[in-house]
Amino acid sequence: MEISVINWGITKKNENVKCYILKNEFLEVEILNYGGIIRKISSPDKDGKMENVVLNLSNITDYEERSPYFGAIVGRNAGRIANASITINNQKYNLAKNNGENNIHGGVDNFSHKIWDSKEIKGEDFVGVELSLKSPHMEEGFPGNILAKVTYKLIKNELSLEYKATSDMDTYLNLTNHSYFNLSGDFKRDVSDEYLTLACKEFIAVDEATLPVKVTSVVETPFDFQHSKKLDSSLNSNHEQIVIVNHGLDHPFILDENRKGASAVLEDKISGRKLEVYTDQPAVVIYSGNYLYEIGKLSDGSECKKHMGICFETQDYPNVLNFMPEKGKIYNSLKPYSQKTIFKFTNI
Repeated sequence: MEISVINWGITKKNENVKCYILKNEFLEVEILNYGGIIRKISSPDKDGKMENVVLNLSNITDYEERSPYFGAIVGRNAGRIANASITINNQKYNLAKNNGENNIHGGVDNFSHKIWDSKEIKGEDFVGVELSLKSPHMEEGFPGNILAKVTYKLIKNELSLEYKATSDMDTYLNLTNHSYFNLSGDFKRDVSDEYLTLACKEFIAVDEATLPVKVTSVVETPFDFQHSKKLDSSLNSNHEQIVIVNHGLDHPFILDENRKGASAVLEDKISGRKLEVYTDQPAVVIYSGNYLYEIGKLSDGSECKKHMGICFETQDYPNVLNFMPEKGKIYNSLKPYSQKTIFKFTNI
């Protein structure tokens, strides 16, 4: 196991960007202190060839100007909040509007755009990075002074993400990581020929603004991944819920409460790579990169295309305080926020 750090550029605000390189016999991972971005994960294919399996960009300017949250920590909220407002203890908070009339991923200057305090960490069986960030009261409209910590640990063939946050007053938090996975290796193909399995019997249908509207059974729909299924059969479906998000997935899936093992499994039978996603969260928003053709070039100079990557945004129910307030969670100094997600890489 080894860990190293290099200078990776300077932001428009004249902040230094660091890149932490975590490496062991199974994986090599790059983490930026800008946005907590997972910039690279190199994993072996069936023949042992190490290749990158997450979409990325070449430099910090590209991440500041045109990244669709590639690999970043998003917060204080993951996903969209309707009408950019939440109510806590009968008090309404108006949030930043950065997605039409709605708030998405925490607002304009959200966690993905920040330089996080960072330090190397090391244990008997892991190397990692601990990131921390202070978010002041009413930043982007959210109440409470927040101290957030996100810890990345490389343990054998697993990348573990642990999130913790405390607030000095009642507030709402819902964090996630926004990596786009592509198991072909070095962006050889889009993800339409990869296979997905989910521990999930229900998904949440969305409206034209991709806001949640109805908890729906996956049975006899393109959203049924209870058994391994090739993605293209869903991405190319004419089901109204596939069409409404520009032909693809951009939906919350409610994970089975009694699930055993992985919450999601992605497989590329050509490269032989397999990704297992484990989480303690009740939902995962799966986004199949339906607008990635707008991004431009990836780090290797190739044009990014539709469905070039797929996100597993493990999180609480989206827009929960407005859509299903009975399931909403409020955090404070006595009730800190926490979540854990593990990305495990193996071969088929």
